[in-house]
Amino acid sequence: MTSLAVGAVAGAIASTAYRRSSSISPSKNDTPSPTRGNGKNVGILAMEIYTPRTYISQSKLEEHSGVSQGRFTLGLGQEAMAVTGDAEDVNSMALTVTHALLEKYKIDPNSVGRLEVGTETLVDKSKSTKTVLMDLFPNNTDIEGATVINACYGGTAALLNAFNWAESDAWDGRYAIVVAVDIATYARGPARPTCGAGAVAVLVGRNAPLALVDPRERATHATNVYDFFKPDHSVEYPVVDGALSQVCYYRALEDCYSKFCDKLDALNRADKSQRGGNKDGDCFNADSADYFVFHAPYNKLVQKSYGRMHFMDARRKHARKLDGKNLFSEEKKAEEEDASDAAIPKEYISMPIEDTYSDKALEGILKNISKSSYNTRLTDANAASKIVGNTYTASVFFGLASLVDKVGSRGELTNGKTAVVFSYGSGALATMYRLHIRDPTHSANEAIDQGRIFTIDEMVKNLNITERLASREQVHPQELDLALETRARMHRGGAPYSPVYPTNGRMFPGTYFLNGIDSKWRRSYSRVPLDSEPEPEGTSTHLAPPIVLRLAKREALSTPVTGVLEVLTKSVSGNALDKYADAKARVACVITGTSAGMPYGDDIGEVFDPSNLQKLVEGKLQCIRPISGTLRMAMLDKNVVQLKKIGGGKTVAFPVNTDKDVIKVAAQLGTLDLTDSYGVPAGLAETMDVAAQVAVAAGLEALKSAGLVSGKSNDPAEWKLPEQYRDSTGVVYASSFPAMDAAVGEVMKFLQSKTVGAASAERLVFTLRNRLLRVAPDRQLADDDEAAFARLLSRVREVEGGDNASDDSSVSSTASTGPYEFDRKFLL
Repeated sequence: MTSLAVGAVAGAIASTAYRRSSSISPSKNDTPSPTRGNGKNVGILAMEIYTPRTYISQSKLEEHSGVSQGRFTLGLGQEAMAVTGDAEDVNSMALTVTHALLEKYKIDPNSVGRLEVGTETLVDKSKSTKTVLMDLFPNNTDIEGATVINACYGGTAALLNAFNWAESDAWDGRYAIVVAVDIATYARGPARPTCGAGAVAVLVGRNAPLALVDPRERATHATNVYDFFKPDHSVEYPVVDGALSQVCYYRALEDCYSKFCDKLDALNRADKSQRGGNKDGDCFNADSADYFVFHAPYNKLVQKSYGRMHFMDARRKHARKLDGKNLFSEEKKAEEEDASDAAIPKEYISMPIEDTYSDKALEGILKNISKSSYNTRLTDANAASKIVGNTYTASVFFGLASLVDKVGSRGELTNGKTAVVFSYGSGALATMYRLHIRDPTHSANEAIDQGRIFTIDEMVKNLNITERLASREQVHPQELDLALETRARMHRGGAPYSPVYPTNGRMFPGTYFLNGIDSKWRRSYSRVPLDSEPEPEGTSTHLAPPIVLRLAKREALSTPVTGVLEVLTKSVSGNALDKYADAKARVACVITGTSAGMPYGDDIGEVFDPSNLQKLVEGKLQCIRPISGTLRMAMLDKNVVQLKKIGGGKTVAFPVNTDKDVIKVAAQLGTLDLTDSYGVPAGLAETMDVAAQVAVAAGLEALKSAGLVSGKSNDPAEWKLPEQYRDSTGVVYASSFPAMDAAVGEVMKFLQSKTVGAASAERLVFTLRNRLLRVAPDRQLADDDEAAFARLLSRVREVEGGDNASDDSSVSSTASTGPYEFDRKFLL
């Protein structure tokens, strides 16, 4: 902070100068130009970028993640990604880039009258990041602006606010600074390769070399959609609908582009001699601007989107023909019929636009049509984001800085050229605007800047993006997960908190870092000395500190595998040992034993015979056998209803109530005795139905397969899992109807106790006779039937009276059922 304070006296003098003349008269540069808007030429005077010193390679991330080669590099169009741990947040990165802007361009802190921050990475829901940056302006409290929050668009909103301020009568001659800063994080899944981190600071004022010459040259799209949002304040990660977000990006681009073209065409028609769409004064199209800069969450999306601009050009031309509009002369109409129109099949031109978003054939056509123009107009702007990654609100500003660095260093960013900028933010907000490259000749306000002129060449010299990004340190792809998990722990850990990631030696000189969060949630920051020497590459094997590695190892033991488990062995070709070791280190759960029970058949022995599964795989087993008559009758008793498919994809339900409708063959499980085979207590085994018994046996056999138990006999000790393996071993069971038979049996026991078991034998005989009478002809029984009931009733009375009770157990058993008692072992 000391170097900033040195200029306080000079700054105070300058501040007094402009305050002394509260109404500043326009300089000759404020006079409206006959060909350049209102003559104020508000725009970008200077730029500075920041991204962490450590990064990972996307190609190595592909190998580390076990995905196909090219998944991230070709599929997403990305080459590298910035990585940072818990020692940096958006406040520290904003401090870093803003301080560097002031130092490199020698900007007096007192000459700044507006400071605005755009971000979506909140560290506080109330305190603005802009207020944290006020530490860089120790003697200047008269600075307007705040923090603007919106996914990926907050920086553009801040920039437009700064433009409007500098354009307005409220402008007091001082500079505005706009800071776009974010740390892009995603939970584990397909979006994680699109992480990144970065910040850009922009100095705004009049008479700029990158100027919004005419404030009317812009168009905005605003709508309400949930494609990307952060409703859970307990985590940094967003909720993302990837497919919807891409469609929303297309919709916003096409809406902005159509309105933008219409506005520029209207200005051209108003005065063709003063305003140019393209260089011939034609209708504005995708080839009109010298350069385009797009918001770039990943660069493949930018390429696809630029192709859709050519598609929109073709549709706009078709619409003009249908409307019969005569916007241009006959010779211009002929020039419009170019090769790109002919390359797009006519059915796409009239197709509903929503139907075209997922059409891969059209996507390929548009890619081929726009490829040459893309390489000329967008490649340079996309260079930085391809190796920094997604930076949310800072993304489009990285594109501008990359364009200045690449094209400006070749001396091609010359006076009169234009760059059209498209900024998109989920939710959704988007704006397209046009910047003009200029060679300023006079100061905007000599009372403030003593006649200083900002140029493209000065920006190129100070940005030096290519060399700075080449000096970064590449780290192992595993560092991405380690850093994000550490940030997640910090986010949910609360206060106080002390960062664990290294600072000096692993950060660029001049980088601010988080000292810590005290018990009252207050954050403090320090700066890496400008003379600090970066740690030589290869000195340290990990960016993550030892405590993070220990936590990761501990969590790996308790975190289940999600996604595809790739089986690696030492016999794998290539660097098999490295892959095997890496898999062991990364995989949190492995399958070490399996078992499979088989139905009985001619060639099958025991249910869990070790050779059964192998024989089945080899096709040597026949498990299907005829069903016995007893089983078929049991199925009829269950009143099964089958669903059968009929024509037209419909199904019909019909009851199975005759023997011919019952299935005749099926696989049938053999006998299994848990007590005899595995030593399970008989009382416990009796509470299980067949499915549960087989499941328990399968789990025990799987433990035996894994070598965790010996299982040589039915001695329970042979099947007992050793103490050291109990907390980290699990057995997975799967069943459609677990313990259903046992549950039904228990219910039947209860019902019997309340019905049959609760009634006397004599009462049952009378009940049976009455039921027969209800169905008998004339409600009378035959003499033989009445005689049979009389003999049965006499016998029952003898038994219940105590005479010869043991001579007929079949009768006495109906009355011997005691009261129902629930067996607690059933719950097991």
